[in-house]
Amino acid sequence: MISEVRMATLSVANLTAARGFYENVFDYVCHGSGSLGGKAQESLWRMPEGLGGEYCLLGPRGSTSGLLRLMQFDRAGQSIWGAYEHPENYGHYALNIRVPEIQPAMDRIRSQGGRTKSEPTRWTVTPEITAWDSLSYDPDGIVLDVFELEPAEGSLMADYDGRCSALQTMALHVSDARRSARFYAALGFRPWYDKLLQNMEGFFKLPPGTALHNINMIIPGQESVGRIEIAQYVGFPGKSLRTVAVPPNTGILGIAMETRDLAATTQLLNSIGAEANSAVVQTTLAHIGSVKAITYYGPDDELLEFFQRLA
Repeated sequence: MISEVRMATLSVANLTAARGFYENVFDYVCHGSGSLGGKAQESLWRMPEGLGGEYCLLGPRGSTSGLLRLMQFDRAGQSIWGAYEHPENYGHYALNIRVPEIQPAMDRIRSQGGRTKSEPTRWTVTPEITAWDSLSYDPDGIVLDVFELEPAEGSLMADYDGRCSALQTMALHVSDARRSARFYAALGFRPWYDKLLQNMEGFFKLPPGTALHNINMIIPGQESVGRIEIAQYVGFPGKSLRTVAVPPNTGILGIAMETRDLAATTQLLNSIGAEANSAVVQTTLAHIGSVKAITYYGPDDELLEFFQRLA
């Protein structure tokens, strides 16, 4: 009923600059653009009344999932995560993108106005997959987990077209990984792997002794893009950014998933105790057309948008 992550919504300071970054680093193209504003969008995305702006939907050619919806508002805001003084806080945290070769990708990030957080580190994801993983910031300070995979033949991620991917996973920082996994399982996601990562404090820039409980969740049949990566820093509690992760502040505002039956989806969300942020509204999405949509909060106040296409 509910899709993988169709798009992540990012608030940026300069739409032209942000678009150029993703086009030049990952070879993304614009799938559609438009204006922001009006009661429906204010309700969906917690926009202050009267706030407007422009947006562009980016991703690899031919992609329909794992797209990036870049929004520039006509009023400046603060960074949602600041200078990452508190990486333990909860909410939408990082964009995970697969690249064919890690070092050239890192070089492009730096040459296009990004900066490095952690240099490539090799680690085993599953017995069938090894990754060269890195952390960087885009020009707006949004964390990018850029990685090169070494999958075994026949493994889940072995089928690869050799291009920079769409958004493979949306990383969420959570207070309780098991609780969040149950929530997303109710939406149809299933765990691909569930690991406790230790001795990674240097890579993640965490206090000594902090472990990472990592649960990567997929929609069966759609494993290559639009996954949700649940991350709990065990022994390093944070706080919700619900009141900060709103327009016009810059950073990741939310993620959107498609449903064939919005009424059934809202009934499901209500049944598992999810809190609605908006009523059902009608709006237009670039690359998709007219939709009816609603937003809810996830277990740690991360904003989730659900939409149904209108004939």
